Amino acid sequence: PAVIVAAEDVTRGKPAPDCFQLAARRLGVDARDCLVFEDAPAGIAAAEASGASLMVISATHTHPIATLHASIASYDELGITVDDRGGIELAPSRAAA
Repeated sequence: PAVIVAAEDVTRGKPAPDCFQLAARRLGVDARDCLVFEDAPAGIAAAEASGASLMVISATHTHPIATLHASIASYDELGITVDDRGGIELAPSRAAA
């Protein structure tokens, strides 16, 4: 990826929103214009606090996570299309459809 934010790049770790806010700044966008994929409660709380949209990944959990956010079992369920301007569109993968 062109932009990476590691734990060492922020003073406060998750559940603080700092990592997502820094990543958005480095991308030149507002966190509200980002979609965060998270599987951990602290990461989910951080994404919520950042104002980003959120997709919860449940593959790593033995019990379902109660969430009001969109949720998928794994990344295998996603198909991604990139347009000529670099924008992305997410859709169910052909394997999951």
